[in-house]
Amino acid sequence: MSLLQLGHSGGPGALPEIDRLTPGQVGANIATLVHRNLLKFYRNRQLLLLSIVQPLTNMMLFAYVFNNVARIPGVAYRDYVIPGVLTQAVMVAAMRTGVAVSHDSSSGMNDRLRSLPIARSAALVGRTISDTIRISVQTAVLAAIAVIFVGFQFQFGALRAVASIGAIALFGLAVTSFAAWVGLTSRDPEAAQTMLITPTLPLVFGSSGFAPIDQMPGWLQAFARVNPVTSVVDLSRHLAVGGDLLTPFVHYALWTGGITILFTYLGVRRYQRP
Repeated sequence: MSLLQLGHSGGPGALPEIDRLTPGQVGANIATLVHRNLLKFYRNRQLLLLSIVQPLTNMMLFAYVFNNVARIPGVAYRDYVIPGVLTQAVMVAAMRTGVAVSHDSSSGMNDRLRSLPIARSAALVGRTISDTIRISVQTAVLAAIAVIFVGFQFQFGALRAVASIGAIALFGLAVTSFAAWVGLTSRDPEAAQTMLITPTLPLVFGSSGFAPIDQMPGWLQAFARVNPVTSVVDLSRHLAVGGDLLTPFVHYALWTGGITILFTYLGVRRYQRP
């Protein structure tokens, strides 16, 4: 019998058994929901295609249109901008997490999951892990396209190339944790999407993703330097084409770890309240 076919077969006394779940059982609950979410995404071929086409369009726009007008000292603009485009793709992809979680709340799916004898954290953690896997695959595919067709170059070998892509993909865990919390606080999918896109645009374009910070107005420079997106883009870019690694790595670790821990905690607490 699948996990989603379980019900209140044990009656009112079944739910307290959740408190006695072992770590292995919690892990199995999470794994089942990860599989469910990935299978649902894989079967939606239209969404599967659009998740690649939409960020690919942005990549081609910045790599070919702006490459001829933008000048970055010491580096080709396409090499400069690709990490920013990949990070933007992660931010946009994570918005789907919030919309999906909000839809599950409004459709009663979360209520059904709460009625099952599974770990209270399984639904939310399973969603963020499955969406992080989805985002990781998307990022790897887009990076491969950038190398093969756009001419982007990882200049320091395969290990740093993997680390560069991995830094962006791992940031997806932080963003999906935030998006899931937003989805839980808003039971209307359209409202959740608006709540997510509002901070996404200034975070993406107010970072080092598309232009050097020292070319921005003074007030925007201050924002860009503490922007979590800047830490991701700088670390990924410096791994790929060279530059200081220590400072962006410290900022990246603090932002990514802090956002993930904070919003996972807030999300699980919010999920526990019907």
